[in-house]
Amino acid sequence: MTTTTKWLLVACATVFGIYGLDRVYQGWVEQPRQQMETEVDRLTQEIDESKRLQFASQKAGKRLDEYSNRALPSDPTLARSLYQEWLLELVSKHQLTSASVDASQPAPIEIKSRAKRGKRDRVGYRIDYSLRGQTTLAKLGAFLDAFRRASHLQKIRSVSLNPIGNDGRLDVNLSIQVLCLDKAVHSKELSDWELTSEAVTALVPPTSLVQRNPFAKGFARALQDLELKAITVNREGITQAWFAMDTRGTIKKVPAGESIPSNLHDVFVVQIESDRVLVRLAETEHWIRLGQSVGQVVSPQARQEQQSVD
Repeated sequence: MTTTTKWLLVACATVFGIYGLDRVYQGWVEQPRQQMETEVDRLTQEIDESKRLQFASQKAGKRLDEYSNRALPSDPTLARSLYQEWLLELVSKHQLTSASVDASQPAPIEIKSRAKRGKRDRVGYRIDYSLRGQTTLAKLGAFLDAFRRASHLQKIRSVSLNPIGNDGRLDVNLSIQVLCLDKAVHSKELSDWELTSEAVTALVPPTSLVQRNPFAKGFARALQDLELKAITVNREGITQAWFAMDTRGTIKKVPAGESIPSNLHDVFVVQIESDRVLVRLAETEHWIRLGQSVGQVVSPQARQEQQSVD
């Protein structure tokens, strides 16, 4: 065997030795380390997911407690009747005329069972209502504001508005959905849950539907016709502001604390003095003097002149 052959064999043995050592290193050190890192990453993800689910569960638990206090009674027949009575009272309070309320049959609400695989558990019932009536845009805004302040598990799914004639009245059709839960706190009456002061503050301003009636004709002219004619005191000692409602001379006597009966506007009489009246229109207050119309004082030029006089 020549010297060259010997060196070649040594070189080959060295290469195979290095390759063998690398395989041993990969098998005994590198691969276990990679597997361990992968396992650590998987466990970390599982821990993070577990924490997220725990937080979501706690949040859902608090929300479920709130829902249980606000839900209609668990008996769907009783819940259907009680809520319909409440809705009719709200309709009467806000003067929706020719009103009718129809309720559907309660439909069960089911979710996936946590205890039985492939099964579903009932948690309550869903009830749909159809409310129809006639009103003005101002009164509808007040109705919707009272609705959203109520404590029940309810929501309006759709609203349909159609104009009636030229006096600003609307035919209103509301689709409402409510929930009654098996774990409802109140079993025989509706919830008396109330909004906190922070929640009430968050609801301000109320539903702003009354600033402009897109269905009404003569919207701006109606404010010009609304003129303060006189200020008197009746036999009961109540001070009243006399407003002309139209060009025909129709007069309405309105005391402080009431709205002027107009289908196109919600003008509220705040205060009455001997020669002027403070009115509120679209959350803005204006002083109106004898012989002036509401349209005059709400115009930008009239407001500037009034501020300079006051």
